[in-house]
Amino acid sequence: MKFRKINEDKIQIILTTQDLEERDFRRWEMMPMSPKLQEFFHDLLERAYKECGFEISDDSQLVVEAYPLNAETFAIILTRIPAGSQGEAHGGTIHLGQFDRDSEEDLEELERDCHQVWCFAELEDCIRACNRLEPAQIEDSALYKLEKQYFLAVSTTKEGQLDVAAVLGEYGHWSFVPRPYYEEHGQALIKEHAVVNLASLIRPEG
Repeated sequence: MKFRKINEDKIQIILTTQDLEERDFRRWEMMPMSPKLQEFFHDLLERAYKECGFEISDDSQLVVEAYPLNAETFAIILTRIPAGSQGEAHGGTIHLGQFDRDSEEDLEELERDCHQVWCFAELEDCIRACNRLEPAQIEDSALYKLEKQYFLAVSTTKEGQLDVAAVLGEYGHWSFVPRPYYEEHGQALIKEHAVVNLASLIRPEG
């Protein structure tokens, strides 16, 4: 786990899957408002204060963004928004809500890096990202809308997972919350073949 101070109100934390395993923590357990998630972020904030002097006051807001760097490593950006600031949470914010896990098969599904969900503040960004993806690397995809933001859920080939993440990471932010949550609580805009359908909205030049 590495901490880097970006500025007075923002730090970057680099985490590996080993860091999570050492804390007996899995990605699918990052469900909003869960006691384990609260404990995890409390630990992160304590470490951030010791490493960088980064402190959150009672009247300030914390924006959390996360995105993968590779199959084993991901970054978390913590942004402090002082009380009274006009700043707002945006596409990378981890969204709050509930998610029910019903079987061991579901748990295995959520832990595969081939299954990704990306958040976009604007539909145009999602369209541009899809236009750059290689269709052969996408096995399944769907588009959801929740709280004025767009969530692209993709299932990639094993070989293409990093390439897909690299492209989508240029336009959006990785969401810890898995696809079933958006299926239940979001509005399904495109249930199948979302990447191909969105990419087709961009007309070839000439």
